[in-house]
Amino acid sequence: MILWIVAGLATILILLWIWMSIEAFGYRVREESVSSSRIPEGFDGLHILFISDIHRRKLSMASMSDSLARADLVLIGGDLTEKGVPLSRVEHNLKILSSHSQAYAVLGNHDLNAGAVKVKELLRSAGVRLLKDETLVLEKGGDHIALTGYMQPKTRKHPFSNYKGKAKNDSYHIVLVHDPIWIKGRAKLGCDLILSGHTHGGQIVLPLLGAIRLEPFYYQKYDSGWFDLYRSRRSNEVIKLLISRGFGTSHIPIRLCCPSEYHLITLTRTP
Repeated sequence: MILWIVAGLATILILLWIWMSIEAFGYRVREESVSSSRIPEGFDGLHILFISDIHRRKLSMASMSDSLARADLVLIGGDLTEKGVPLSRVEHNLKILSSHSQAYAVLGNHDLNAGAVKVKELLRSAGVRLLKDETLVLEKGGDHIALTGYMQPKTRKHPFSNYKGKAKNDSYHIVLVHDPIWIKGRAKLGCDLILSGHTHGGQIVLPLLGAIRLEPFYYQKYDSGWFDLYRSRRSNEVIKLLISRGFGTSHIPIRLCCPSEYHLITLTRTP
């Protein structure tokens, strides 16, 4: 009897591990839409491929080719790598992400720990523009939008920079930042769309208990998915915040109730 119980438990654990591995190494693309009257006509229907927290994974062109072919713009939300990952793998991943459209990136905490200089060199070689507390003007069809990328602080003890990243002529403004804690304590958010990652959505999410790996309060509130924020405490203008669960894993290569993902976001102009 005891042997049957042990065998049953072992089978359950093996099946659970297989399922968690499937969640961790799948290619789930979330097709989403962001609507706003502030999106100019030239950018109506623009497709953005957003991917964050790749870590140790090796991308497959065969699995991502359809999404990459549809994307007009590729945004990389940091943690391209981590300590111990071969540079050749990072180079391979960047080659895929920059194969169809112009790509822009910010660094994450693991990129800094792995060696920011080497990561920057690989980005440059792949033609990926690294944004370091700077704002670019993107033009299309005679219209323009702003894209700001924020540099990840060296450690948690270091604050984000005071760079405000103002958009030209109050144009539609996208912010790319690795850690969503960037929004904490900011009285004003002069943007329309924020794309971030870092949290992995908790990576291991237990029924009823939730994402136990995430720190309480802030990260358990802003864990993953879409959130509505406001430009300021006195404003009713909504800002969309996306926190991606990320494409890779950290520490252990498994996920539970929190599958890996990347995003294909369509900008839609409304009247």
